[in-house]
Amino acid sequence: YMVGSGHYGLSHEFDSSVYIIKCGRELVMIDTGAGCKTGNILKNIEKDGFQPDDLSTILLTHSHADHAGGAGKFKEIYNPRVYISKEEADFIKSSDDSVLKLDIAKRSGLYSTDYKFYPCEPSDIIKDGDTIIIGDFAFHSITVPGHSEGSVCFKVELPEGLALFTGDVVFAEGVIGLLNCDGSDLSSYRKNIQKLSGLGIELLFPGHFVFVLSNGQKHIDKAVESLKLLGLPRNFL
Repeated sequence: YMVGSGHYGLSHEFDSSVYIIKCGRELVMIDTGAGCKTGNILKNIEKDGFQPDDLSTILLTHSHADHAGGAGKFKEIYNPRVYISKEEADFIKSSDDSVLKLDIAKRSGLYSTDYKFYPCEPSDIIKDGDTIIIGDFAFHSITVPGHSEGSVCFKVELPEGLALFTGDVVFAEGVIGLLNCDGSDLSSYRKNIQKLSGLGIELLFPGHFVFVLSNGQKHIDKAVESLKLLGLPRNFL
């Protein structure tokens, strides 16, 4: 269930896509949005027939504010476990704009000048190849540095098919998320996105824009193949 998205007007305009998965009695949230008006996300969870009190786990794809800025607030209210990669963990503990790359993001018009990141102490560190069992589901982590230093994709078998939550690593139609700031690196992208090849993904849930409910691997493979060529691939900004 998508319960937050600035692009689609489901929640605050700064928010990435925010997803909820019902795992037996527990709810898992993948990314949290920016932390502005989180009540809108909670209302959407309730509209989908779930109780926010059942939120047991937050899986963060990376530390950028539109994806992780709400983690601290949700943790303060519901005390879920918060998972993030080692490379990204120190960022979400900070409220310093320069550490979080918010200074350049604000100059680029992605956030208002008065936006403040709400720090969060992560509960658990994710490594490449980890399996996180939550209720009835097993979430497999795939680290794909490139968009950021420690971006993580989460693979999980849902009743509808094999799904991949990609954050800003890859989007529909093979678009990638390369940025002009520290931590985002084309060479890392080129090397690590190969991990997403041949996974047999049916459902693709990226951090922005449209999601894909069938043949998601085709969209992923477009990005994988484009990063084998001389020219720059299609980018989200």
